[in-house]
Amino acid sequence: MMLRLLRIEHFRGIESVTWKIDRHLIGLIGAGDSTKTTLLDAIGLVLSPTNYLQFTDADFFSLNLTRDIVIEAVVTDLPDNLVKESQLGKDRSGILPDGTLVHDPIDQAEECLVIRLTVNPELDPVWEVIRPASDDARPISASQRRQLGFFRLGERPDSHLRWGRGSALMGMTDGGDGLTSIILDAHREARQAVFNNASNVMHHAATRVQASAGSLGTPQFKKLRPGLEPWSATSGHALVLHDGEVPLTRMGLGTRRLTSLSIQDQAMTQGSIIAIDEIEHGLEPHRLAQVLYYLKNRTDEGKLQVILTTHSPVAVKTLSAADFVVVGSDGAGTTTCRHVPEDLNNVQGTFRSAPDALLGRRVLVGEGATEVGFLRELIRHWDEVQHHNGHATAAAIGTVLVDGGGGVQSTGRAMSFHQLGYPTHLLVDNDDDAINPYLGELRDQGIQVHQWSADHDLEREVITTLRLDGLQELLELAVEFRGEESVCAAVGAKLGHQSLSGIDISQWLAQTNDDESKLRDAIAAAAVVKGKEWFKRQDRGEDLAAVTVKHWAGLDDTHLMRVLNELQNFVYDRPSELKADNERHSIGD
Repeated sequence: MMLRLLRIEHFRGIESVTWKIDRHLIGLIGAGDSTKTTLLDAIGLVLSPTNYLQFTDADFFSLNLTRDIVIEAVVTDLPDNLVKESQLGKDRSGILPDGTLVHDPIDQAEECLVIRLTVNPELDPVWEVIRPASDDARPISASQRRQLGFFRLGERPDSHLRWGRGSALMGMTDGGDGLTSIILDAHREARQAVFNNASNVMHHAATRVQASAGSLGTPQFKKLRPGLEPWSATSGHALVLHDGEVPLTRMGLGTRRLTSLSIQDQAMTQGSIIAIDEIEHGLEPHRLAQVLYYLKNRTDEGKLQVILTTHSPVAVKTLSAADFVVVGSDGAGTTTCRHVPEDLNNVQGTFRSAPDALLGRRVLVGEGATEVGFLRELIRHWDEVQHHNGHATAAAIGTVLVDGGGGVQSTGRAMSFHQLGYPTHLLVDNDDDAINPYLGELRDQGIQVHQWSADHDLEREVITTLRLDGLQELLELAVEFRGEESVCAAVGAKLGHQSLSGIDISQWLAQTNDDESKLRDAIAAAAVVKGKEWFKRQDRGEDLAAVTVKHWAGLDDTHLMRVLNELQNFVYDRPSELKADNERHSIGD
């Protein structure tokens, strides 16, 4: 079986969505509350093998009870028994390769069933098979839906480890033929063992009851004694898988989930649709990678379809980029399901380099390590201000910081995230003309690019903007990283091999005839000498930002602060024209 199309109206956080599906393995990714789990729930409800489902008013979008919940699923690769004329053969429709539905499975249209679940405000669910361009609808029973082989693996897999009604284990044992006699024999032996047990405290209690009950008018008991109640003697739920003497229901969550998945896979000989919510739940990274590899191989065979959700970077790195669907919600009820195109330029590298960004809502790409460290420290400071003022932090908003990998590569990563539907901004230096054509393409696509002043990298922008007290602190920081002799030699070399002593800015100015602009240029050039850079690491970029924050008061009219203002507005999803709150603040101020 294969789910080819899902349409939802008015269900929980989804007012409307139409999702066309053409893959056997699908990983749903996106930020929290983007309705990924709601999609799985909808599939589980419309394909449910039972009619005994409970709905509440909260299942209606915005608790609006004036409209019905409608969930439609289009399923192909149907089991032979289900499409017999005596079953649902006359109710088959067709689906074209592009996902368009037609009334009959003719020409290029693959045969399918369109199954619709409707829930009215009285909370009565109705399952029907419908056909395009027709008002005809025919009920589909729970037993017929069970033949579609849908299986949901959630946080409570224990029911699938038992021989219970409708379980996969029951199906693997021919529907339970002979099971009743096995349970009866075992139960009768157990009852007899309790009867024959040596006299104990239970027997003593029964004897006392027998002696006293007659005074209340009960019949004269022959022999009251403890025994097993026979009510469960024919229930398959009394049988559960054991590993030796240990029931699997006492195993760890990951083991129980994987075993349940294995049971379902083995039970459905004609194929199955398996939905797995948060596949990483209960699994170590190495076991998660193994189960994903297994599912990938099984789905490649074409009999099994797996639709899973994940918040795990390990899962993002393990699967192919084309296995994923980016789910987004606009907050007003419209959900989008965007398949990752197989031909998207370098998308696999983007997924492997920044898997966590795919689990957010907004992406800020820093050109390289220094920019990423610089931005990370800025966001920490801005988060303090946000929290102090009662506003959401960057994490709550879903803004994720990504290392662009340097130079032109950063433009490719920004483009990939933009094409996947993520609001994306890019921060790059402005000292390399070779990158400009790529930046022009980004801007044409609507991606905001932030750059420093002409011919400036990040270090030069900060060094030429901060007041002298801030510049002095930067030099002292550089000395911590490179040593005083190295710093003095590097700056002196940029001043025409001038000999500098000490690390005092005022003394250096005296030695350069108070030419502050010349000294700043020399310091900026010394900071990026290849192989001896002062800040070309993420942690040193953080230190650079910490000094900038400490000394940015009074710099509002500079290009540095205008860029930081734009970045802050993007990080916190605010209108771009707002002036950012860049006052220095710490908890407790």
